[in-house]
Amino acid sequence: MKKSIYDTTLWESQPKKIAILVPTNDVVYSHFSFSLANIIKTSIQSGLDVDVFFDQSTILINQREYLVNKAIESHSDYMFWMDSDMYLPSTTILRLLAHNEDIVCGNYMKRAPQFKTVAYTDTSDWDSWVPLVKEDELVEVEGVGLGCCLMKTDIFKKLKRPFFEYNYQPKTKDWGGEDFMLQKKLRNQGYKIYLDMVLSEQVKHIGTFAFGDKMSTNQRKVKERKNISL
Repeated sequence: MKKSIYDTTLWESQPKKIAILVPTNDVVYSHFSFSLANIIKTSIQSGLDVDVFFDQSTILINQREYLVNKAIESHSDYMFWMDSDMYLPSTTILRLLAHNEDIVCGNYMKRAPQFKTVAYTDTSDWDSWVPLVKEDELVEVEGVGLGCCLMKTDIFKKLKRPFFEYNYQPKTKDWGGEDFMLQKKLRNQGYKIYLDMVLSEQVKHIGTFAFGDKMSTNQRKVKERKNISL
C-alpha cells in the first residue's frame, strides 16, 4: 500500500521553520493563491513551522532585501522564494527540503519569446539554458530565477549588504537580474546552486496571452471557409 506524504518519516524527522517569501505588486493570480494555500497546508500537515511574508511595492531589489530581513527576524531555518506568478505542487517545499542542500530550486519557462527556461549552466552564455526534462534528479547551475527556490537562511551570514543588486552589462547593453547577482556572490563563497529536475517538470509560470485571429483553431476554420467559397 502506497504511503501518504503525511506519513513519510523522511519529512517527519526534519522539523524546520520555513519563511515563504513573496515579492508582489498590487494583485496576484488566482492560480498562485490556490497553489500557495495548498503548499502552506501540506507543509504544516507534514510538521513544518511556516511563516508567510509578502512585500507589495515596485522596486524588486528593495522587496527582496526586506523579505530576507523578515526571514532572519523570524529565525527561519530556510527561506522559500515564490513569485506571485507561479503555480507549484503542494509538496514543493517538502521535496526541495529532502535534498538537504544549501540552495535548491525549481526550473520553469519564461513567459515571453524566445521561450527558454530561467536556469543556465553558464550565465555568460544565453544558449546554456537548461530544458525541462527528467534526467538526473539534481543538476548544478550558475544561475536560476528565484520564482521557486529554497535557501538556508544562514547562507546570508557570509554576505555583505546589499544582498541584491542590478548589474549593467556593456556587452549586451542591458541590466543583469538581481537573482543572478545574488547567486554569483553565493558561488564566490563556495555555495552550489542545484535544480530539482523532477520537480521542475511540474512548475508552471503563469502568464497572459492575447487571443485573436492567429489562433490555430481560427486559422483552420478560415481555411475551411475559403475552400467552401471556391
